[in-house]
Amino acid sequence: MTDDRPMDTPPGTAEASGGGGGPMGAGGAAPILDQPFDRDSLYALRATLEAHATHAGLPHGRATDLVLIVHELATNAVFHSVGTGRVRIWRSAGSLRCEVSDTGGPGPAGPDAAAWPVRHGHGLWIARYLTDGFTIESGTDGTVATAEFVLPSPDHPSARTLDRRDSYLVLALEGALDGRAATEIALVVRGLVSDTSAPRLVVDLSGVAFWDSTGITALISAQQRLDQTPAGMMALSGLTPEFAHRLDGLSPIPFTVADTPAQAAGRFPARPDAD
Repeated sequence: MTDDRPMDTPPGTAEASGGGGGPMGAGGAAPILDQPFDRDSLYALRATLEAHATHAGLPHGRATDLVLIVHELATNAVFHSVGTGRVRIWRSAGSLRCEVSDTGGPGPAGPDAAAWPVRHGHGLWIARYLTDGFTIESGTDGTVATAEFVLPSPDHPSARTLDRRDSYLVLALEGALDGRAATEIALVVRGLVSDTSAPRLVVDLSGVAFWDSTGITALISAQQRLDQTPAGMMALSGLTPEFAHRLDGLSPIPFTVADTPAQAAGRFPARPDAD
């Protein structure tokens, strides 16, 4: 997949330099969590984050993403700044907004957080690609990193359908690309590899309205498994441009993508024989 945006600036990401953020939420609402942290309290912070995220409506898999990202940001605040900070979380009608701030200017060990490098697997890299929106601002009052997580809509129940075509399978996912979908993807790939000499799979994501890192990992694992299988192939269809860019940044391997399942199957070369 290709995209004109630089790899370190996925959709919903911004960087700025100016004054630090404050405790004000949307419309002046009070945060559902307001907790200071330091080096000794980072471990305990994880349990607090998970409890508040799930209580606010994030499913387990996405709550785990939130814990990972906010903990990474808090760790950066501890080790790249003055050693202490604060986490605040606000809940709006459709999302959770998490703010991680240090308690002063940049520490003596390095530059401010807005200049931290973005490397694969690094804390800021994770925050950029696994959130629904990310900003970081540094100024004389310190550094504030803000991550947004969209809450799922109850109007989009999850469903999976499997359609066997002449020379390939179409797995259509609706609702959430999460742990349950990951299990379904793994089962389909396992059966396809064991039952077919030239396994070919189209995963249709046009009905997906919510995702977490477990679902993304399942797509990557499925692609790797089929790449390692003689004559095995996989293609994705129905991705939004934003999700395609996100997946491109997170995956160590390329994906074949198309607008529709038929177009995705058209990317497969002709089979020399049929099963």
